Amino acid sequence: MNKFLTVVELSTTKVAVAVGESTDFGVKVIAHCTVPVRKVIRHGDVENTKKVVEALRTAVSMAQEEVGFVIHDVVLCLWGYYIRTCQIKVSRDRKRPEEFISDQELKVLSDEALKYKVGADEKVLKAIPQGYDIDARIGVAPNEAEGMRGTRIDAYYLLVIGKEQSVRDKYAVLRDANLNVIHTVISPLGSAAAALNENESENGVALLDIGGGTADLVIVRDGTVRECACIPFAGQTITDDIKSVACITAEMAELVKIKYGTCVADGVNDTKKLVIQGTGGSASTDVPLLLLAQVIEARLSEIFEAARYIIEESGYAEKIPAGIVLTGGTCYMENIRELAKAIFERNVRLANAGGHITESSEESIFDTYATSIAGAMMVAFDEIENTRIPQRVPLPDDKPATDIFGGEIKPEPEQPKQPQQQGGRGGLFRKNPKQQSTDKPKEKSSISDVLGGLFDGQFNNNA
Repeated sequence: MNKFLTVVELSTTKVAVAVGESTDFGVKVIAHCTVPVRKVIRHGDVENTKKVVEALRTAVSMAQEEVGFVIHDVVLCLWGYYIRTCQIKVSRDRKRPEEFISDQELKVLSDEALKYKVGADEKVLKAIPQGYDIDARIGVAPNEAEGMRGTRIDAYYLLVIGKEQSVRDKYAVLRDANLNVIHTVISPLGSAAAALNENESENGVALLDIGGGTADLVIVRDGTVRECACIPFAGQTITDDIKSVACITAEMAELVKIKYGTCVADGVNDTKKLVIQGTGGSASTDVPLLLLAQVIEARLSEIFEAARYIIEESGYAEKIPAGIVLTGGTCYMENIRELAKAIFERNVRLANAGGHITESSEESIFDTYATSIAGAMMVAFDEIENTRIPQRVPLPDDKPATDIFGGEIKPEPEQPKQPQQQGGRGGLFRKNPKQQSTDKPKEKSSISDVLGGLFDGQFNNNA
């Protein structure tokens, strides 16, 4: 029988719901629905519960219409500015050193790490094994300890720690939307699983997911997450800067950023401007392209410099030969890769969801803004044992679910989708990543349609 999971992501600019099916050929995303939100979630914290609940109900309703059954059990993505990490050690003397170290024994150590005492309003969300010392054997990799023998185990973990009230607020949103949380995934870990290939994750790489409210950094080496951090400004800050400088609406600033923004001001013609026609009798607005580029370059440089500082402070600056991987909705801007290469002084590639996301999945799941929710789907299928099959209750006054949901029809063999980004793809838990040929995510074809007649057909030269 087919297995299904639903993932919910509450981010600064949108509420997203994705439904995935586990197949013999990978994860097939059969629904991916988003509802835009503004000023109701800030840096990952819910500020207006009612509006977030309304947006989530809308997204869930859209997804239910696509899949044909009621959604109740979900996986929740967790992340935000107030999440931090720390390194700890958990030790255990073994009563039967002659016996092999078992997976269950390692799980006991992991469970103990999850009980680590943190601040009064904090909660350990994840304990990521970094390695083990087993007697005189130092630095045993997380995937090599099982099956070894020894009298003592020293286990090292990277703890992901979140603000407990922030987590409670997210659970409350899902409860008010009549949803039940069965599992959680740390969003940047999902991004890493979806965007990184095996070569990168083994040799060392830093992934920067530039979303709307935060830019999330993950450092991976030897197939293990070594550090993750949150930068509290990202794409929405760039939009707000453009809005203020150009004196236009936030919606217009976002469209201008995506369609006409470039991340490098050098070489931009200082005589060209974008003329935005006024509405309701108001005068048109002139936005110099050079000024637009300067605003974007300044803010993105700040984001990249912050990420570079975190990498240097982590101690992994000389241990990421694979360089930098960029993902997130902001990757659509022109020359972002060139600016990143200049600041990081490393190889940089752009990436979207890869791994075992099948070709017949919803097309929107391969946009860079969906990398984290696609990766969360992959991680959830890996982490949840005996995946719960939602009871496929047909929607009211609707036809029963089709055979594909009952597992009676066997689909044709599918191959993992070939995303349109440069470099390899895959995930921390995936093997044999395929290569990609281009170095820029596909442009959203809908932007020109959305702009309509708001812009003049040609750029105008200043007098």
